Amino acid sequence: MKSLPRIGALYEEIDGHFDAELDNAVAKGDTAAAQRIEQKQLLNDQAYFVLCWGQLEAEIDEACRTAIRQRKASTNWDIRRGFDFYDPDDKRLSGLSFDRPVALILDRDSGPGKPYARVMAYYETRNKIAHGRLEATRIDVSAVVADFYLIQGALTR
Repeated sequence: MKSLPRIGALYEEIDGHFDAELDNAVAKGDTAAAQRIEQKQLLNDQAYFVLCWGQLEAEIDEACRTAIRQRKASTNWDIRRGFDFYDPDDKRLSGLSFDRPVALILDRDSGPGKPYARVMAYYETRNKIAHGRLEATRIDVSAVVADFYLIQGALTR
């Protein structure tokens, strides 16, 4: 998540400009301009969310590859046995769907609001946006960035 701080900072800067423009439009009573600015913010939130998501997804992939390598290297078959068929060097992690690598590094049975559930909820949002179904409400990108760091801290390697 090397670029996440820069992405988050740039988002804040751009959103601040939009906020100033919106305040100006509202002060002038220009509701049409205010609506245009709000639509720009809505789209900007989603664009930056996808950029931020890419950082978390890369971190998840790397944590999964590390976990696989460590377990495959174990001399203890009880640790190694479930990982021998994974190829951590495969670009697509042996063709696993996204939820599988996440389950290898986060507890799936941790319940709502826990890291696994949050990752999968963010993944659903990412898929909607990436496949053209834009969100109708704004995304708090700053909160997402903070949450991504919490999720990163929970990843098992």
